[in-house]
Amino acid sequence: MQRNLYRIVSYKIKHSYNVEEFLSSCRYLLQRAIDTIWDNIEWRKKGKRLIPIIPKSREFRRNLRNKLLEDWSYASHYVDSAIKTAYSILNSWRRNYIKGKRGRNKPTVRRKFVRVKETLYRYRDGKIIITIKPSTLKNSSKYR
Repeated sequence: MQRNLYRIVSYKIKHSYNVEEFLSSCRYLLQRAIDTIWDNIEWRKKGKRLIPIIPKSREFRRNLRNKLLEDWSYASHYVDSAIKTAYSILNSWRRNYIKGKRGRNKPTVRRKFVRVKETLYRYRDGKIIITIKPSTLKNSSKYR
């Protein structure tokens, strides 16, 4: 099995592109994913406590993805990334809740950020190219 020859590292890059709307959309999308999953959590009583059971079925995830894709104008990979991040946030909250470090309050997303999958960026001629919107024949929106 061949491995990547490059080591992938996350870091901030200063640029002059206006990506504020995209980052706000991603933050809103992530919060919608958390809200939907939260609304479908099943609370089971164990002793004197309520234990959250987070829905993880394939059918639930498929319905969640389709629901989030309805009003999404950017690449669909970002919806997949938001769902993965939402589950990560809620699983972390669940672990801390069971330990007694968190209350029964829904997590909220405060910072604007986005995780870019390997399939959405490439390095060519000294430039990092990140796909924001899927390319079409007439309209190709990529930030360089």
